[in-house]
Amino acid sequence: MNINNLGLLNSLSSILNEGIKDSDYAITVYLVKQLDRISELSVNEIMDETFTSRSAIRRFCNRLGYPNFSDLKESITKLIFPSNLQYRSQDDLINHRKKLNDMIFKMIEDIDSVFTVEIVNELTELLNMHKDVVLLCANNTSGDLIRFQQELIYANKEIKIVSNAYTNNENIKSLTNDSLIITVSASGKFAEIANDWISEIKGKKLLITASKNEIFQQVYDNIFYISRDSFTNDYLGAYGKYGIAYIFDLISASYLSKYKKE
Repeated sequence: MNINNLGLLNSLSSILNEGIKDSDYAITVYLVKQLDRISELSVNEIMDETFTSRSAIRRFCNRLGYPNFSDLKESITKLIFPSNLQYRSQDDLINHRKKLNDMIFKMIEDIDSVFTVEIVNELTELLNMHKDVVLLCANNTSGDLIRFQQELIYANKEIKIVSNAYTNNENIKSLTNDSLIITVSASGKFAEIANDWISEIKGKKLLITASKNEIFQQVYDNIFYISRDSFTNDYLGAYGKYGIAYIFDLISASYLSKYKKE
C-alpha cells in the first residue's frame, strides 16, 4: 500500500476546508460526490464535469502524492476511513454510551499501566531538547496531534505535523540527523506501512504504539507502548480516537508545567 493512502482523507479535507475555488477544489468536490463509483471514473469525465484540464488533474494527483489519476483512483477504492466505523454496532444512544464509557475506562487503565509518568517526562524532555520536531500519523489521529501542536505553541514550542502526502512533504525533505521524528500509530498499521519509508529519513526516531511487531526495532531508536497487550487492530477505535488524545494531553500538561514562560 502507498503510504500516502493513509493521509488521503486529510489531503481531501484540507482542500475542502481551504475554500479556495480553484481546479483542485472542483476536482475534490466531484470526487467526494462520486466515491461510490470511483472505479468507473475517467480523466475525461472529470475534465468535462469540473471544467478542468488534463494537466490540472495531473497536478492535483501530484499534490496528493500520486503520479497519476489511475494510482489515485486505486487508492481511493482502498481508502481507510476511521477504523471504528465499520465495526461499530448500531446500538441506540443509551447503549452506545454505556459501552463507550466502559471501553474508555478500561483503555485508560491499560494505558496508565505502561505509559508511565516517567515516560511522559522522558518524551517531554526530548521535545524540549530538539529544535526540529515532526510528528507522523494517519488520518484518524491527526486532529489530536494538531490540538497538541497548538497547545505547545502556547509554550513557545514549534512542532510540525505530517499527516498527508507524506512522500511529497517539504518538512520531511528538510530533516537532518538532529531532527526528532515521532511516529504515532495506535494499532501499528500506519507504522507498518510507513516502516521502509521512515527507515530512509534522517533524525532520531521514536514510535508510540500498541503493536510489538519486531520490524520496528530495526528502525526506531525507542518505542513507547500504550497497552499491556500487543494488538494490530484497534477495531472500535478506542486507542486511536481516545487513547492518543489522552496520551498527548498528558504530554502537553507536562510540557506546559515545565517550560511555559510566565
